Amino acid sequence: MATSLATPAAAAVNKNNKIAILYDQGGRGDHALNDAVAVGVDLIKKRYGLTSLNVREMVTTGTDADRYSRLLFLAKANYSLILAVGNSFDSVLGQAAIACPYSQFAIINDETVASLNVSDLSFDGAQGAYLAGVLAGAATKSLKVGFLAPSAAAAWYPAFVQGVAASNKKARAYSEITDTSAVGQTKTLYAQGVDVLFSEVSSTSDVADTAATLSTKLHPLNLIGISPDQYFLLQKNTSALLLGAVTKRVDIATEDVMTAALNGITVNDVLNESAGIFGRLYTVPGGGESIALTGLGEKYAASVGSALAALKSGKVKL
Repeated sequence: MATSLATPAAAAVNKNNKIAILYDQGGRGDHALNDAVAVGVDLIKKRYGLTSLNVREMVTTGTDADRYSRLLFLAKANYSLILAVGNSFDSVLGQAAIACPYSQFAIINDETVASLNVSDLSFDGAQGAYLAGVLAGAATKSLKVGFLAPSAAAAWYPAFVQGVAASNKKARAYSEITDTSAVGQTKTLYAQGVDVLFSEVSSTSDVADTAATLSTKLHPLNLIGISPDQYFLLQKNTSALLLGAVTKRVDIATEDVMTAALNGITVNDVLNESAGIFGRLYTVPGGGESIALTGLGEKYAASVGSALAALKSGKVKL
């Protein structure tokens, strides 16, 4: 569940429990994950009257070597919590957790780091894909929709198909999986007749840029994205095609783990007991995940609203 620990009624916190935020490349101002985390950081700082003496913020250069050295530096500085922003930290955080077993770490938007001293704060990919599928099925005119993702997100395709069928039983879904450039895969889906594409590719703007080049009045290609992962959703060429975006409440996850640290506790729900992964999974029923519609997608609000209600009530099983 995604019920936030960070409420105004929370007990007085221990300001001696200092927190470090380790942003990935770009830091504040990236219009993506770093900025979403910063919203939660600022809220907690304001709520409890914290300053840079209580909350230290650092930015990496984007290399694993720099990420690891900064994690070790902060651990040796005895911060009560070190929050790493983004799944690019996954491998080095696992190493740092072993090297610094008495330090408490957390990672936003990842559920792969197996360690008792790491809180993995992740978001339900199946539920997000289902919502995207509902929107795609409602919006398609060609009755052909696409799913494009890296291999790490390929498992969410069945949920996307289920969502498509929930809103449009006549629509057919096509998928492409790639861990490199997505230009060719976007062109392939477009050539198959796809007119609505849900992309989980967040590392580059390849999909959005290619879609903007391909889309025509006779054969439009509208997009569904993921926020805040995809910084390029705000680009003019993307916003003109964007129906909506699966929305992860990264700010709530940040508030939760920071408040826990200030209270001397950890966020350690069991995510995968056999693998030793603990943290918290944020879901639609818990308020930690949703979907936001643009003006272009607003006409499909009824279908999306019904899907949200069905997930919240447990009517839909993924």
